[in-house]
Amino acid sequence: MRRARINMTYLFLLLAASLQITWQDSSASLEEKLFKSLFGTNAVYQTHRNGNGPLVVNITVIMSNVLDVDILKYTITSVLVLNQSWYNERLAWDEEEFPFNTVTVPWNSVWTPSYTVQEAFDVTWRVGSPNVVLHSDGKTEFQLALRIDSNCNFDLFYYPLDSSQCFLSFFSLDSKVSELEFSTSIANKILNLKREYLITNVNITTTGQRNMAQPYFAVMINLKNTGTRVLLSSILPSLAVEIADLCGFFIRLQDRLSYMITLLLAYLVFYSSFIGSLPESSSCNPLLSYYYTGLLILLFLSTAETILVQKLVTGSANLCLNYRFKAKKKGTSLASNDQLERTKDFKIKGK
Repeated sequence: MRRARINMTYLFLLLAASLQITWQDSSASLEEKLFKSLFGTNAVYQTHRNGNGPLVVNITVIMSNVLDVDILKYTITSVLVLNQSWYNERLAWDEEEFPFNTVTVPWNSVWTPSYTVQEAFDVTWRVGSPNVVLHSDGKTEFQLALRIDSNCNFDLFYYPLDSSQCFLSFFSLDSKVSELEFSTSIANKILNLKREYLITNVNITTTGQRNMAQPYFAVMINLKNTGTRVLLSSILPSLAVEIADLCGFFIRLQDRLSYMITLLLAYLVFYSSFIGSLPESSSCNPLLSYYYTGLLILLFLSTAETILVQKLVTGSANLCLNYRFKAKKKGTSLASNDQLERTKDFKIKGK
């Protein structure tokens, strides 16, 4: 009885395994037939049109992170994901004939939108070979993760209390507006770490799209400087110099000139290193550079004033000494003349 049960169990397992192998073979065969039916018409070279109008590509931009902001080089490094979807009737199939809801194919086997980022100087794909998901109703989904190193025209006039807007302009240069259209939205998932710049908002803008010959959309990133350390390191030295300049009036005039010259030379060293570290451009320099330049001019005038006052005081003292010496000399000569006259009178009387 046990032997019969074991044989039945063994036969059942063999039957299930053979059915599974047969189902896998039939499924693989159906997938192969589906791929041949879909890609036998060169789907890679499909037209962009959807009937008589342009092909509409729905794009959801997910801004995941801003890795670096370099105001000295005017660059920004950002990471974003483009979730794209569109409909292509040529890539639809009948689920009764091919019982699959979705299939996944390599991205280079079907047509996908190509992009050029105007401000970027380096674009890296986070996934080397992303896949494309095809639905039975003709819907195509394509997710593209990008790391973009781009230029940004920072507005640094009020540095270190500045706010700027950086743009990532996406163009599809191999298509025309009559062939391709972008319908964009954004989902912010920014990880704001403890950095100098804070990302306050990310928006999608299409300003000027009507004047473009190619499909276009732009991601606008709003940045705000929150660097308290930079603020303290740039303001406190100026306050220290002003206090030191005021304290110079409590020093004796004989020692004040050397004190002011030492203060001026020390500030010149600080000024040259600090101005060299400030960001600058051909369009605008930070207001802080004008502030420190004005402080240098005032310190120079204060030193010149000290030299002039010391010169005047020294000149007045010498003038007083000369006047006293001349007066004393004149008095001595008058006394001598009187003595001589008295001597002469005495001699005359004696005769």
